[in-house]
Amino acid sequence: MTMPEDTTTTPVPFDPALLPVLAQVTQPDAPPFTPETIPELRRAMAAQFPPAAEVVGDAPVDVEERTIPGPEGAPDLTVTILSPRERTGAVPALYNIHGGGMMVGCRAMDTPRLLALVLELGVVAVNVEYRLAPEHPHPAPVEDCYAGLVWTVGHAAELGVDPERVVVMGGSAGGGLSAGVALL
Repeated sequence: MTMPEDTTTTPVPFDPALLPVLAQVTQPDAPPFTPETIPELRRAMAAQFPPAAEVVGDAPVDVEERTIPGPEGAPDLTVTILSPRERTGAVPALYNIHGGGMMVGCRAMDTPRLLALVLELGVVAVNVEYRLAPEHPHPAPVEDCYAGLVWTVGHAAELGVDPERVVVMGGSAGGGLSAGVALL
């Protein structure tokens, strides 16, 4: 995978000026959103979403969890692949990047929406997990997402995907990362 030459930046620290704003937008009984509480918030969010196989149930869709290479010098990535059982030839792919403010969130949160799209459109969905801030500041998340896209296109034949018809998509932070990936 080839990355642009200079993608490094100085990490931006968590700005304490955000605390009053975050206090207004969080639930009254929710834990405070601080660097110290982020790991617990991630665990709580992830616990709300069942594994992909459970979401798919008996739908005519195959579920595969794969570990794929991350960017050079970075950890491997995990993707969830949802593939329709009934298809003829190579189909389009939806390469999904989850939301969550780039600090929380996980690929499992998008499984229901992706399952609906796989069933409706007959596409393959590849759902990537990326490293989160603040532990992994920019450009780590976008580089992870780009590495996943490169892997998806490079393994198109194995996935039964037409490499010329791959849609990069995501909601919220995933939308921002999708835009970043499209620029690389």
